[in-house]
Amino acid sequence: YEISECLVGSEMCIRDSQRTTMNQNIFLLGLFFPLLCNCSAPAEQTDTTNGGIFLTDSLKQVVTIDTVSIQEVTMELTLNGRVTFNQEQVARVYPIFGGTVTEVHAETGDYVQKGEVLAVIRSGEVADYEKQQKDAAQQVLTARRAMDATQDMYVSGIASERDMLQAKQELAAAEAEDKRVKEVFSIYHLLGNSFYQVKSPVAGFIVNKNISKDMQIRSDQSEELFTVSGLENVWVMADVYESDISKVCAGDRVEITTLAYRNRSFGGTIDKVYQVLNDESKTMSVRIKLQNKDYLLKPGMFTNVKVTCKASEERMARIDPHSLVFENGKNYVVAVDGDGSLQVKEVEIYKRSDKECYLRSGVTGGDKILNKNVLLVYNALNDDSK
Repeated sequence: YEISECLVGSEMCIRDSQRTTMNQNIFLLGLFFPLLCNCSAPAEQTDTTNGGIFLTDSLKQVVTIDTVSIQEVTMELTLNGRVTFNQEQVARVYPIFGGTVTEVHAETGDYVQKGEVLAVIRSGEVADYEKQQKDAAQQVLTARRAMDATQDMYVSGIASERDMLQAKQELAAAEAEDKRVKEVFSIYHLLGNSFYQVKSPVAGFIVNKNISKDMQIRSDQSEELFTVSGLENVWVMADVYESDISKVCAGDRVEITTLAYRNRSFGGTIDKVYQVLNDESKTMSVRIKLQNKDYLLKPGMFTNVKVTCKASEERMARIDPHSLVFENGKNYVVAVDGDGSLQVKEVEIYKRSDKECYLRSGVTGGDKILNKNVLLVYNALNDDSK
């Protein structure tokens, strides 16, 4: 009894499934049958000897038409890359004089303007320059007084013209030394009282900081205090394996994706090919420059770089893969003739990807083909020819 009950239940499930499938087929037939009927009607009016399907206004509402183009055959190469700073916009700030850090005004990640104070340092070397400044000012004052006295004596006939010339030279030398010291104060941002300021040479973000308050620094240290870089433009450095070097060249189009923005890609071109191999990884680097106005790309991010590069020197017909219909081991497209009639053409594929398809034969440049609801029209043409 239980076995009978199971058999009856299974039979009912099968009948429900068949009824659902039949209803779906009837719905699709009801949706497209009027369009196909409208497609056939003009054909009979235009040419009574040909019962084919024509491209009518009603059919244009459910299909789209592409023009076959003849282009160089390309391939897509995927590389591993990383976002780096634009080295043309990176400024490393080193200490001018040794001393003790008294103030720090910037932290890693802060945006700073050009000329903004990053830190203040007290230094004994600055005190030496202050002494030089005072000495230079005093020398100018002394030389000017000597010049005035010599000029008076020259007018009275006591001093010679040579004495007058020597006084002028001494005044000029004193003024030059005073100017030099003032320039040093301006260039090195010396404040007086043995303090000097560390200022940002460019506008950008603090990407590295190696300074803290009360820290002792030396003027000859090799480590920079701050690294400032603009992020409006960044570089993506991608690695090319030795086997793929011949496929990549400057000017190739790229599409870059990151883990942070899975649904967004960044387009660009290869700007530079570094013609040397890394000794450890045995890869060659290529560079892509990208605009980064919204600061979405952060230095250090890993990226996938898809490069569109030449696969062959030949030029072939290129179409959208959605235009193809595969049946019985062969590929077909639906072509639109000059009079609007639709025909099925067999094509031979050379290379196919998700975005494009290259054909050896079957169509030529300028041909019109369908690339939406192609299977519907293809089946209707086959049924019409029977």
